[in-house]
Amino acid sequence: MKNIFILTLLLTILLGCQCRTESVPDFHADTLRVYATEVFLNDDFYDEVFPIFQNIFHCHVQTTVFQDGFALLDTIRQNDSLDIDIVFGFDNVILNEIRGDSLFIPYEAQNLRFVKKDWQIDPTFQMTPVSHTQIGFIYDSYSIGNAPSTFGEMQDGIFKDKIIIINPNTSSLGRAMLIWSVAAFGENGYSHFWRSVKANIYKITDNYDDAYNMFLAAQAPLVMGYSTTPVYHQVRENTQKYKTTIPSEGSFNYYLTAGIFQRTRNLKLAEKFIEFLLSPDFQEYVPKSMWMYPVNQNIRLDASYELLPYTAEEYSQTLKPLAIKENMAKWIKNWERIMLK
Repeated sequence: MKNIFILTLLLTILLGCQCRTESVPDFHADTLRVYATEVFLNDDFYDEVFPIFQNIFHCHVQTTVFQDGFALLDTIRQNDSLDIDIVFGFDNVILNEIRGDSLFIPYEAQNLRFVKKDWQIDPTFQMTPVSHTQIGFIYDSYSIGNAPSTFGEMQDGIFKDKIIIINPNTSSLGRAMLIWSVAAFGENGYSHFWRSVKANIYKITDNYDDAYNMFLAAQAPLVMGYSTTPVYHQVRENTQKYKTTIPSEGSFNYYLTAGIFQRTRNLKLAEKFIEFLLSPDFQEYVPKSMWMYPVNQNIRLDASYELLPYTAEEYSQTLKPLAIKENMAKWIKNWERIMLK
């Protein structure tokens, strides 16, 4: 009888241990690893928004943040052992760089039905649009009465040493400006534009943060950047001081995207995350925390967005992606020869 009792006790302990082992969740089953770029003017964005996804799906989002898309791209290209599920923050300029590289898993989200076809910039569905804006020039309206409204006016001597731009060799936003100029003026004309505007450039910075901080410090009254950035100042600082001008010839539409990394070990949760990014739960934060336009057309915008300039004619899809990829090194070298010497 005593032996039977001991045997029963041992079985109970063993079975109990087995149940507890099975109940411990696999770390990869409930953790989503996101590599992301910094959100301009909001260092706390991910801490504010990603917990919403965590609460809905009872999981954990682990976020690694990079200063810009190029730094993130270099990291994932140089390390074959990174544990990543989602890449958030690549723009359409970087999308041109990675076409054909098979870094991401195609996923056609159901919530893309809320996104205009024109904004679905990747026909392979490897990268999903999350937010967008137009590139323009933000200016201090207290310092400049009449901001340049055309590319021609940007070359006028009255704007000498008054414009801050970004280096296309170090920033995808700067590279967007270079592509914009090639698309607008052609292979034979863009060099002339840069030569003509060079005297009006006060400073060329490596990134948007440096350029914008210099602008806010009143070192120069014009800076290239997101056309929607003045809304931040209107909403958070209650000032109409900063405004946007976009050349009437046409703008450059700038998109931020997200994609499922090819080596994800959590595909189902990653797919849910892409759906979340297009849902109202996330999209309502885009205009008020990312200071860009949402891609979900059902999101109502603050009145400040309705007052922004927006140019129907735009150049972001004028050039073929393959042509951009093949010619970018040549364009940058030519730009550096003109602007940095």
